[in-house]
Amino acid sequence: MYVAVTAAGVHVGAADDCTSLDVRTGPEFRSSLDEALRQAGLGHWDGGDEADLQPAELRRRAVAAGISAGWARRWEDMIGYAAHRGWLSADGATVRAHVVDLSVDQPAPPAGRD
Repeated sequence: MYVAVTAAGVHVGAADDCTSLDVRTGPEFRSSLDEALRQAGLGHWDGGDEADLQPAELRRRAVAAGISAGWARRWEDMIGYAAHRGWLSADGATVRAHVVDLSVDQPAPPAGRD
């Protein structure tokens, strides 16, 4: 699962994949990444290597996008793993995700449904 911030906007992609979580953006969007995440209701970014995402909103968008059978268990496993690694806030309101630069050689992910 990923959150993409591109010229097409902010969307959650690969919602059915609970094996990883990251934020994908191009260098040209780094300066507005925090604002984009906040306006989308998905979290915030402090300028470092990771962003704080809101699991409740990620889950809502994933379910709305359509998920396969067994997804809820995979989601709980992913969030549990994040908690074990110290990436989930104590109150469960945010989860840390790496911010990954989309290179000029790597095509932007297609705009998906929110």
